[in-house]
Amino acid sequence: MKPVVIFDLDDTLIVQDLMTRRTVDFCTAFLGVDPEMFWKVFQNTSQVAFEALPSYSWCRSIGISAQEGLWGDFGGAIAELNALRRDIPQYRAQAWGQALQEFGFADSALTQTIADDFASLRGRRYYAFPEAQTVLASLSPAWDFALLTNGAPELQWSKVHRCGLESWFSSVTVSGDYGIGKPDPRIFDIVRAKHPNAPGFVMVGNSLTSDIQGAKNASIPCIWFVQGEEPVIPNVRPDAVIKSLKDLPSVLTDVYSGAVPALK
Repeated sequence: MKPVVIFDLDDTLIVQDLMTRRTVDFCTAFLGVDPEMFWKVFQNTSQVAFEALPSYSWCRSIGISAQEGLWGDFGGAIAELNALRRDIPQYRAQAWGQALQEFGFADSALTQTIADDFASLRGRRYYAFPEAQTVLASLSPAWDFALLTNGAPELQWSKVHRCGLESWFSSVTVSGDYGIGKPDPRIFDIVRAKHPNAPGFVMVGNSLTSDIQGAKNASIPCIWFVQGEEPVIPNVRPDAVIKSLKDLPSVLTDVYSGAVPALK
């Protein structure tokens, strides 16, 4: 049996935050606002409005972000998803409306149009990092692959099905299907159970607080795919750092074997 590389999905194998930013820029370009200033304001208004949702604690526990709330599909029959679907239209109107008002646009019809256009456009943009296919192909003779992603089931599964990488993975685990997410070590136990004969595991992800801390909680060696946007957390130490997926093959074996000491 092969050892297993557990990959995160969003901003590890597929482009997430950049696609959101580009779609916001596109949907507001006709307003003539400074895109950098608008993005900063919009990040704040969307986060504040998202944290005010009654279902926010549950969203946080399984890893649904404020950005995803602006465009994601949240199908499913459980009570928390029902509540989220009920509140999403108001959340989107509030997030967009407050940001637009700060730039002098108070028309509710304009707000609704931009919010709808953004959700439609962003929901169709699932792109893998250009090097992802090549890296997975190069590793596949020696490694098996698992995908572990936080988020709402319908949204995350739609990304998995449409990003072009699904066939590489022997297992896919979406936190929303189980009601727990990274960094809870129990979600890693679920992944382990899907690979009962694997000799070991390595985690690869972009988030220190969910991927790396979660792997540490589960006693799994881990590699941080840093992209310059998440601040270093002193007490969360990956076993190695990469700045591109292309760097993964050069460190993976050493991290798995323990030849690379954890970063201080």
